[in-house]
Amino acid sequence: MKYGSWLVVILLLLPISAFAFFRPVRALIPEAFGVRCNEQNLCIDDFSQLAVAESLLDDSKSYLATQWGLSIGEPKIIFCSTEQCRSAFGLSNKAGFTLGSFAIVIAPRGWRQHYVAHELIHHWQADRFGSLALLTGEQWLIEGMAYALSNDPRVALHEPFESYRQWFNDWYRLNADIPLKESLGGVL
Repeated sequence: MKYGSWLVVILLLLPISAFAFFRPVRALIPEAFGVRCNEQNLCIDDFSQLAVAESLLDDSKSYLATQWGLSIGEPKIIFCSTEQCRSAFGLSNKAGFTLGSFAIVIAPRGWRQHYVAHELIHHWQADRFGSLALLTGEQWLIEGMAYALSNDPRVALHEPFESYRQWFNDWYRLNADIPLKESLGGVL
């Protein structure tokens, strides 16, 4: 009975610890951390900025569908417009992050189409190939694809990301006659 009680305590403390110490997990229930969400799973800390966030999301999804044939769906996406929100979700210096197929969080500096598109690509990857693929897959493919297809305007990225983008571009040129999802399936 003694071990059973400890097991119950551990099982109760595990989710609490995750939300307290691993801030990205907070994206699963963003309303508990100072943001409001609409019916389309778009969440924001400053609702007066909702139209701007909706436009960024719609433009990014439209670009990815038109240019690359990527159908994104309706991911839960949190737009942080304040440093307090950024900190609450553990973004540190990142422009954004994707928590598998569960949620996307965009930092204040990430309110640009290429950053939103970058995270939507990661969401698409997780939806098609599983969330574990983002952790265990080839980083040149995971990150290289996101940088290359998001229309990131930076001429050169910090390493290793520039190498990843170039590696993906080279790989994509060799596989251009195969639909993207099919060609990726052989690598992820």
